[in-house]
Amino acid sequence: MIRINLKSKLFLGFGFLFFMIVLIWIIGGYFIYDLSNRSAAMLRENYQTVESTKFLLQSLDEIKNQQLRLFFVETKMFDDSAFFQNHEIFREHLIAVEDNITEKGEKAVIERLKNNYLEYTKSFEGLRDNIKVDTTLFFKELVPKYSITRNLIVSLWDMNMNAISYKNTLLKSTAHRAFVFISILGTVCFIISALFFFRYPQNIARPIGELIRGITEIANRNYTKRLNFQSNDELGELARAFNTMAAKLDEYEHSNLSEILFEKKRIDTIINNMNDGIIGLNDKKQIIFSNTYACKIINMEEPSLIGKSAPDIALKNNTFQSIISDVLDKQADELKEFKPIRINLDTKIRYFAREVLEVNLTKTGEDEPVTAGMVIVLKNITHFLEQDEAKTNFMATISHELKTPISSLRLNLKLLDDTRIGNLNKEQKEIVTALKLETNKMLNITSELLDIAQVESGNIQLNFQKVHTSTIFDYIRETSENHAKSKNITIDFKIEEGLPPVYADSEKTAWVLINLINNAIQYSENGSRVQVAASHNRDEVIYMVQDFGKGIEAQYLELIFQKFFRVPNSTEKGTGLGLAISKEFISKQYGRIWAESSPGNGSCFYISLPVYNN
Repeated sequence: MIRINLKSKLFLGFGFLFFMIVLIWIIGGYFIYDLSNRSAAMLRENYQTVESTKFLLQSLDEIKNQQLRLFFVETKMFDDSAFFQNHEIFREHLIAVEDNITEKGEKAVIERLKNNYLEYTKSFEGLRDNIKVDTTLFFKELVPKYSITRNLIVSLWDMNMNAISYKNTLLKSTAHRAFVFISILGTVCFIISALFFFRYPQNIARPIGELIRGITEIANRNYTKRLNFQSNDELGELARAFNTMAAKLDEYEHSNLSEILFEKKRIDTIINNMNDGIIGLNDKKQIIFSNTYACKIINMEEPSLIGKSAPDIALKNNTFQSIISDVLDKQADELKEFKPIRINLDTKIRYFAREVLEVNLTKTGEDEPVTAGMVIVLKNITHFLEQDEAKTNFMATISHELKTPISSLRLNLKLLDDTRIGNLNKEQKEIVTALKLETNKMLNITSELLDIAQVESGNIQLNFQKVHTSTIFDYIRETSENHAKSKNITIDFKIEEGLPPVYADSEKTAWVLINLINNAIQYSENGSRVQVAASHNRDEVIYMVQDFGKGIEAQYLELIFQKFFRVPNSTEKGTGLGLAISKEFISKQYGRIWAESSPGNGSCFYISLPVYNN
């Protein structure tokens, strides 16, 4: 059996219709072109001559009327200008018909017409001088020649009218033949198009519809579905491929079901034995799994959780509500910072941190991922909090204990430098000065350790009040300028006019600004300058401290606010705590701190604090 594929069928069907349409176009164009040419030729060849014969007859009759007035009325009634005008009209149209000879015998008629008219005009010229001698000569000589000339014009008119009639018959015949040809071709195209329209769409749509229904069944896991239509084209191949696919899926489904169940049990066992609590929610906020440790944390059994609505469980369980209260109406990336929750578990207080993971899946056959739910992981951070608390307490204790002996050292060094006790030589004075410098550094370190301990323990006390920027600048000006004298650095303070007050702790803010200015002085060249400015931006005041030193690489701009971090290859000494403490002080005041810098162009540190509102 000859196999014709679907592409060939469509090509043959549409190709034949295209051929018939082109054929109709060619035949119709040919006949239209032919009819147009024949009509134009008829108008050009015969109709123009017919029109000229009308003017020949009119001018000839007008000439005769003028002659009658001359012979039988009064001589003064004869109008020479009218006579010669009609004579010229006759001559023009006679030349026109002579130049448009198209029919057989037409030339001989025109030649006779030309000769007779010439004789007619000559006879009139000869009689014109003897009008009063004998008027009967008009009827004997002029009237016969007039009649012959007129009859020749009528013959010329009849000849062209007969030609027009004949050519019109030919045009009708050609138009009829064109109509018959186009009607036959149009009928054939209509019949083929009708057959193609009623048969082909059905032959293509029926298998495709059955295929769509089969795919829907497969998507619903009905792998016993088969396509039964028979065809020798691509649709038949598609049906056979679909049946093969369905059989393979059916085989795969039954052969792998037990393996899938085994893998599910293994995953469930792994999740249940994890040391972190894990709770899974679907896109409808229903609990789909909860491992053993999570059930222990919220003090509920797994059967009472699975399939239940998370908001309903939260209403009955306070622990679960504290875990999930801000998760239900927000995306994972929109959640605020989660504070560790305190739970009494196994007769001991434990602390847990939460991590929310959004689950996005791309469904089979689709391109865009959709949200399938989320997983909540509860990590036991009790041990870390205990260690962090111990570290903070240790730092606070050591710093507090060190401040007393350091203060004693400072006092003793001051006494050594007092001339009332005794004079020191040059070397002894240098040793005392060095000890003073190192003692001050130790005191600054212990003060910073105490500050960071207060920040980490949450014991930092802030005194919020309405503060004017000028007050803060007046407070820090003297201290900053004294520090800048050692390197001959100029500090420029600039406040924008009409600057509103801020809502902040003036002492903590001044401490941060002094720390930033001291850093700017430390990293500036001798004899350079440091700019300190304050400006208003909507609902906040921006403080800026700018130096013109060697600058900071972009990769370190975020890291410099971390504890104990120092820029690599930095020649200046420090603990790496100042900027970390500054960030904590500003953050606690609902502000922001950031830096902008590039190597070789200096650094610019910014602080933003909220404007005071009554």
